[in-house]
Amino acid sequence: MMLTSASSFVAPTRAEKAMPQAFARPIINGGLTARLRIVRLQTALSDAVSESVGANVTGSAASVDGPVLEAKVPWYKKPCAFQELNSVEDLLAAVLPENNGGRMSVVDFYAGWCACCKSSFPALCRIPKNDLLAENFNFYKANIEVGDFASFIKKKGVRGIPYVLIFNSDGSDLIGMGASFKKMEALRKNLDFIATAEKKDFVLDPNGFVINR
Repeated sequence: MMLTSASSFVAPTRAEKAMPQAFARPIINGGLTARLRIVRLQTALSDAVSESVGANVTGSAASVDGPVLEAKVPWYKKPCAFQELNSVEDLLAAVLPENNGGRMSVVDFYAGWCACCKSSFPALCRIPKNDLLAENFNFYKANIEVGDFASFIKKKGVRGIPYVLIFNSDGSDLIGMGASFKKMEALRKNLDFIATAEKKDFVLDPNGFVINR
């Protein structure tokens, strides 16, 4: 339709009348084509699901419910160079000269519910990777929710966890210190100091660092 002025009207020609239909055909045809494609995709998807169901029934690896989720491993059971102790008896036996290989022993006390223990765990597990420390110490960890570990450390004056007790190579108590994430660097430096000190008699200074008594 053409407008020549506000008051005049010119009737459309036969060719102009045919234009909307001509333009409409591709749109309609395109719409039908798109719908056919959707139907074909839906059919293919349905067939794939049916095959998956059939495979599951016949015992193949496919599963309608998807892969089976493995149980989540508690943070304190993840791989770590600290060997787990199951009882106070195990601890006392491990630190004895006949069992410790002439090395001192580091025992980390923790609990599964302890957020500070969890946050320090990755850094703690990296400590035994140091060659000097690996040569001079055996590394253990003990869950205070198991056995009598809670009573054991309480008798030694420990008031909180994570906490590390260090035993001399003769099996005697050497020194103890906190083992939270903020104290990891101090712990590593303290172990370096203890490993190289000739005299094994220590105290902690006000900043938490080991010094000779």
